Amino acid sequence: MTFRETLDKHLNAIRGRDLRSLIETLPEEALTLVMSDGRLVRSVREFVELHRGWFEQTSWSLDTEIVAVHDTPQMGFATIRLDYRDEPEGGERIRQASLLTLIFALEGDRWVMVLDQNTPIKGKA
Repeated sequence: MTFRETLDKHLNAIRGRDLRSLIETLPEEALTLVMSDGRLVRSVREFVELHRGWFEQTSWSLDTEIVAVHDTPQMGFATIRLDYRDEPEGGERIRQASLLTLIFALEGDRWVMVLDQNTPIKGKA
């Protein structure tokens, strides 16, 4: 699978709440996740558990728009504009735009996501 195919699989897994497919795009043990609140996560296990809980919620949706993509034979990155919406029953509606940067590395014969940084967009974007 190419970098771009892996990127598409990763994004489709998130939009589709498909934890199994998401895990297939991750390294074995370590990665770097910088959450939108600045929290740092370093283990694949914690990344997966965070996404498991998020995927169990059914009130949110996510649109993505690729802003930039670049790859070399060993690494690839993408910056993606996210439009996140959540309308929990009985709760406050949320709409948040952010820029997500993902870095993938070629490990053996497969591409894996090694960095995920989500930066909220403040004001108009």
